[in-house]
Amino acid sequence: MNGTPMIQHKTSLLLTALFITLQVSVMEAQQLPQFALTPWSLVEMNPAATGAGEDLIFNGAARRQWNALPGSPSGYHINAHMPFPAIRSGLGISLVQDQIGLLNNLEATVLYGYHLPVSRDWTIHGGVAAGLFQSGLDGSGIRTPDGQYPDNGGVDHQDDRLPVDQVNALSPLLHAGVMVSSDQWTFGTSLRYAQGGQLSYSGSTVGTELNIQPHIVFHASWQTELGALQVRPTTIWMSDLTQIQVTTQCYLTWRERFVIAGGYRGWSGSSQDAFIMTAGVHVSDRFLMMYAYESGLSPLKQTHNGSFELMIQYRIPTGLSKGKLPGIIYNPRFL
Repeated sequence: MNGTPMIQHKTSLLLTALFITLQVSVMEAQQLPQFALTPWSLVEMNPAATGAGEDLIFNGAARRQWNALPGSPSGYHINAHMPFPAIRSGLGISLVQDQIGLLNNLEATVLYGYHLPVSRDWTIHGGVAAGLFQSGLDGSGIRTPDGQYPDNGGVDHQDDRLPVDQVNALSPLLHAGVMVSSDQWTFGTSLRYAQGGQLSYSGSTVGTELNIQPHIVFHASWQTELGALQVRPTTIWMSDLTQIQVTTQCYLTWRERFVIAGGYRGWSGSSQDAFIMTAGVHVSDRFLMMYAYESGLSPLKQTHNGSFELMIQYRIPTGLSKGKLPGIIYNPRFL
């Protein structure tokens, strides 16, 4: 699902496929940023997970998709969040950058989660993420059939609707989600880009717009322990109400230290995308490092060397808002 149809780029096979046209100067909808290690950083897709644990958590992930293909998508995700048990809440911040070809999207949000225990085993979580969405388009890289692009410089697309340099657009941003969890099960759904609408780029272009398309995400996971081995299958469904993308993975953790996993992204034979292979290690009780590699299955696999992603996670135990035991009261009777 990671792709935005636009104008043909003169030097990139990928951009030839992705930047097809700007019919009536309105671009197609943006797509969700794609990360393979999302199950280890749920707040990246569902704000209901904000502060759902007991630690202050820092996550950082960087991804390069369709490696070695010019104009291929790349991006990063950074977030930090922590619980406030006294008010059954969690707070956090998130920064996501996603670049594909000439288009660069950046979102910055503040996260809030509320956690309500409903039984001894189950908790209901709700959350929102609010902030800003910024989109930039490098018009100097666009090439049209009738455009003039002399070697000594200058850009003339022969189309006054298209930008000739960098243009930007800014919009409010809203995500919302709910989640139900126990020691073994986690189910959740979220609405990404709930604000919807269209972005009009400022600068040298006239009428060029990006359609902000809401997306629905569903995720589920289950975990159990078999001796020293922890087994955790996960699935993530994403849809813009027109297309569906499904990613299924199974993580195996040995002695709470070494992690390996295998997975598949695809919905049907015509939409199969990649096999996913993951390895990780808990360097310490607080520090986790993960690496994922995707071997392409789509026809595009003939022109790229796969996709890879690196993630680090650091946890700091915190007793904030848990309260303190009262001070010791000395009574002369016990002297």
